[in-house]
Amino acid sequence: MIRAARLAAVIAPVLGLAALWLQSDRTYHTGTEWEVPIVGYDPRDYLRGHYVEFQYDWPGEENLSDIASSAMCLEGEPPTITRVRWLWEGESCDHPVRENPADIYGPNSHRRGRLYIGQERAAQLEESLRNRDQRGIVTIRQREDGSFTPVSIRFRPLTPAEIAERDAPSEEAEDLRPPPPIMSQ
Repeated sequence: MIRAARLAAVIAPVLGLAALWLQSDRTYHTGTEWEVPIVGYDPRDYLRGHYVEFQYDWPGEENLSDIASSAMCLEGEPPTITRVRWLWEGESCDHPVRENPADIYGPNSHRRGRLYIGQERAAQLEESLRNRDQRGIVTIRQREDGSFTPVSIRFRPLTPAEIAERDAPSEEAEDLRPPPPIMSQ
């Protein structure tokens, strides 16, 4: 009897841990995959391991960062997002994205993200991140409850329109030329 109790005491936690792992794995692999352009990437922060940190560049609404809302609605046909709009309380949406307060970025989790990369891909990814003529695209997995997880990253060449927009002088850019000389007579 004591032997059976000891065996059960060892097997029960192992089975519980296996069940939690299976549930977590199933949750991670469930959802709709969307491709989101990113900007401001930071390759491999050595203090936190092999991660790419970035900011999402959601298509559609221009001033997403100016409004304090915790949910957005993705519109389009997966994996292509045609537009993102703020989702207000009581509004319906087929593909909601909600901020995750438990995420490393907390209330900014729908603005910023990070993706773990393995050592074997790190060098290739660092080179791609340095290339200004490429656009980073992160694939996220969005679940029915509005949570989402970045799952992969890829790069594509910039279109001529994107290059022109990047190279256009900014209206807010300072004029860095020195002031004209003072002429005396």
